[in-house]
Amino acid sequence: MIEINIATTDDMAAIAALHASSWQAIYRGLLSDKYLSHDIFPDRRNIWQQRFAAPKIHQRILVAREGESLCGFICIYLDNHQEWGTLIENLHINQGYQGLGLGKQLLQSAAKLSHQQAPNKGMYLEVLAGNQAAQKFYQKLGAFNTKVQQWQAPDGSKVDEFVYRWQSVPPLIGEYNGNDYTAL
Repeated sequence: MIEINIATTDDMAAIAALHASSWQAIYRGLLSDKYLSHDIFPDRRNIWQQRFAAPKIHQRILVAREGESLCGFICIYLDNHQEWGTLIENLHINQGYQGLGLGKQLLQSAAKLSHQQAPNKGMYLEVLAGNQAAQKFYQKLGAFNTKVQQWQAPDGSKVDEFVYRWQSVPPLIGEYNGNDYTAL
């Protein structure tokens, strides 16, 4: 059975590895081959070491686990933007668990957490213009494209991206009946 919980430092290495391997699969042709083949694992490991060593006060990371296996994770920053609300910084699902609704479950868990701790705010995320599968996923869940901008990628390139958002979080939560994160 897959369980969604708050991440701990014990999850850091698995999160960094999943983040890197997910980018390798999704961003091939969007980011440089050198970065994706050589630099990505130490880069993502460094990012997650920083996030766990000195978390921002509004940072929350949820993990989906089946036994000892990390199935996916989501990292959010509550009430990050005055108008748009909570930032979804990362959402990644292990390839073996894709297509099972786990991305939706993690997103709904994060939306519930956001609604509990930053009520009356929406949620938003940035998605690369070339990542059409992610765009379709977010659109299916009610997000809309708000803005086009460029992302300064870690490989030094500039990549077109879209800002997708939900104006209100309760419709995203829907019939969610999972964990209650009010104690966080």
